[in-house]
Amino acid sequence: MREYHIGQTVVPYEIEWSPDRSTIGLSMDGSMDLTVRAPVEASLDDVEEVLADKKQWILETLYGLAEQDDPPLDKEYLSGEKLLYNGRRYRLQVSEAAVPEPELRFDGTRFELVVPESDPGNTRRKQQAVVDWYIREAAEKLPERANSYLEKLGLNDVEIEVKTLRRRWGEYRPGKVSLHWRLILAPRKIQDYVVAHELAHFKHDEHSDAFWNTVGTLVPDYRDRREWLRVKGNTLTV
Repeated sequence: MREYHIGQTVVPYEIEWSPDRSTIGLSMDGSMDLTVRAPVEASLDDVEEVLADKKQWILETLYGLAEQDDPPLDKEYLSGEKLLYNGRRYRLQVSEAAVPEPELRFDGTRFELVVPESDPGNTRRKQQAVVDWYIREAAEKLPERANSYLEKLGLNDVEIEVKTLRRRWGEYRPGKVSLHWRLILAPRKIQDYVVAHELAHFKHDEHSDAFWNTVGTLVPDYRDRREWLRVKGNTLTV
């Protein structure tokens, strides 16, 4: 089993060589294992080139991140439904009030969605209120996950922003780390893994052994967390 690295994610894949194939094809099953089917005359470099070309498809299949700009209306946001937050699901209670727009609140044990009396059933507006709450919460809480790692790495003046990222959970640029707001849905240990991964890039640009050793000093069980994100990342939806 070989491995293909995409940002925080390591995707294991197996190559099936076939004399009957003329092109290289990819498939992914429900366990999120990747299979590469290739003609016998293809080289490993040929396979790696196809993986690079199909990187967006791999990430979209794993995480569904391509849908985030206009997420599907899988929920109706009715009382009794549950919303994911920090890896746990909390019950939603919907109430009506004299408010201009839906507003989501959280008391630590349950969510309350207050909707306008004049239009209580507008699912799209309710969804937007939920997304807006998550974005505000992520902008406040996710950067805090970096504090201990910054100290351990001896880093200063690091900007950490929370935004919508296309097809990735985090992104490193010199002096700056960007995190996808949907990470606030994940367990805190998964949030920490992504943060530690991006901060390790301040020490090592490439995903070298030295890079992963640095990640390991911050998150010793990073392999388990990395695997969780690969297999369950597509569950982190609103």
